[in-house]
Amino acid sequence: MVMEKCSLKGFLFVLIVALFTSNNYAAEKFNLEFRPKLGQKHRMQIVTIDKIKQKIGGEQQNINHTKAVELEFEVKEVDANGIASIKVTYQSLREKTESVSGGFEYDSKKPSTAKGNPFAPMYTAMMGQSFTARVTPEGKIVELRGLDEMFSQMAEKMTVAEDELIGKRRVEKLNKSYGSREKRKKALKEMIKKNPLNADVQIMKMVRNVITDFTNRPVGIGDSWKAKVIPPYAPLSEIGVTYTLKGDNKGVVSVDVSSKIDLNDISDSTKKKPTPAMKITGVYQGALQIDKASGWVIGKKVKMRLSVQVTQKGRTVPMSIESTVTVEPTENITNH
Repeated sequence: MVMEKCSLKGFLFVLIVALFTSNNYAAEKFNLEFRPKLGQKHRMQIVTIDKIKQKIGGEQQNINHTKAVELEFEVKEVDANGIASIKVTYQSLREKTESVSGGFEYDSKKPSTAKGNPFAPMYTAMMGQSFTARVTPEGKIVELRGLDEMFSQMAEKMTVAEDELIGKRRVEKLNKSYGSREKRKKALKEMIKKNPLNADVQIMKMVRNVITDFTNRPVGIGDSWKAKVIPPYAPLSEIGVTYTLKGDNKGVVSVDVSSKIDLNDISDSTKKKPTPAMKITGVYQGALQIDKASGWVIGKKVKMRLSVQVTQKGRTVPMSIESTVTVEPTENITNH
């Protein structure tokens, strides 16, 4: 009987300790912020896979698109307010598009893939180019700097490549048609700037794949906060999402992200001319892994599934869109 009482007391003691430590662990909160160190570098690859299914005139017309861009991020400055200036450099790019009308591909590491690709000259000129993103401790990108200079350097590289391709006589004739070589380069720069792929919103979307929004309050396991993201599909400029802290293990924080999308009368915000009305419903969900010490996103996989109805002149075309974005390091974070 005495042994039974001792065993019962021991069991209750262990249970109380377990509950106490469990509650303390669950209640532990911390500030999740973007606080990179000066000189910190890392490389990330962002892979976007889009699958679009639509019927036009009773004919199925599917489009499959894959784009992988490798970027290097280097912390050049952190000011007194904690705002970090991050140098972003294009390292490599792969792209492939398939559709019923044909397709094309490009790989910056395989020059032979540039032949016949209308975007190849611009993509090739982009490799090695840089701009700067200024980021607050809350993960807000407040400014993109150096884009105009980057476009100028790309135009110069494209002009040199074109000169080498067409020969001296044709170069002289081409320069004369523009008024001068400088004016020809300026025209190329304007073409680069006006390309939708180089719009501020597209560059912002690319960078925000590795820098996420944080709340300004301490968070613990199970806590959530609201933010906005730029989704993969262009007509949606931003959507509201909910982040939920799911785990904290060995300096890596796990965060789930989710959103339900239900929007009416959406038009393409990237175009100035009137566009067809759209009704969009769907979901956006996935998971992120964040380096707790610095706030860098070191892993990510999100998927967006949309049902879209495009209406123009009384005609409605249904579409289904699935976009998957995966982010992974090609080099680990390093300090210099």
